[in-house]
Amino acid sequence: MKKQKAYFFLLLLAGFLGSCSSKDKYEDSKVEPNTCSMIFIDKSVSVDVNKAFVNEKYTTIINQLIDDNVKMKGDKIEVYFVHENTAKGKAAEMVCRSEMEKIEGASSTDSEAIATEYNRSLQRERSIYKKMVLTQLASQNTSSSKNSTDITAALPLIDQQITKGYNVKAYFLSDMVESMQKPNRRDFHRNPPTDDAAAVGWAREDVVALKPLLPNITTATIYIAKPFEPTASSRKNNPAVSSYWQRLFMELGVTNEVIEL
Repeated sequence: MKKQKAYFFLLLLAGFLGSCSSKDKYEDSKVEPNTCSMIFIDKSVSVDVNKAFVNEKYTTIINQLIDDNVKMKGDKIEVYFVHENTAKGKAAEMVCRSEMEKIEGASSTDSEAIATEYNRSLQRERSIYKKMVLTQLASQNTSSSKNSTDITAALPLIDQQITKGYNVKAYFLSDMVESMQKPNRRDFHRNPPTDDAAAVGWAREDVVALKPLLPNITTATIYIAKPFEPTASSRKNNPAVSSYWQRLFMELGVTNEVIEL
């Protein structure tokens, strides 16, 4: 009887150790999710990317985000134009293809050579991506779509990429002046929020219809880069517009603080 108990104990112990080992292997095999950098470039009449300050600011942001976010095979960059039909405004998509060779069993010299070549490959890809995105930044919108600005249409696009398993970082290169002349839409050109109280109230109203459509957006990281110089007046750079978007993302449950660049 004692032998049987000892036998069963050993079986249980072996099973426990085996499960721990499997768990450890699983933890080790977990791969960090790829990053999807979504760049929304305002192509409406209210933003002029040809102005020296705006162009320099946006160029710096684009170069930096590509360096920061393109780190491994599968990392993606998507560029959208913000205008009347933002939902169908995809201008470019790039996916990183650089992949490091396995270094298991390699000598220290070989390992260093593999890492160096991988970094060179990444730099080459990043350089190509920068040129492609900056070309899109410089392009002009000559169609009538420039007369409206549908920023809200970008939100489902962000949600979709999160659904696919990406770590999404969304960059809005825009004055964030929503301008849609349709029922139940905001037109901040004709009727801007006059103060923070109005902005917060409108954001709470708008989130009621949006929230059910955006179940995954809570994990996104949002960056906003307005085309205004630090000395711009509040009449030009309405702080209540910022309050509206800050509150809207908060009400949508976005856990990361919205960052203004």
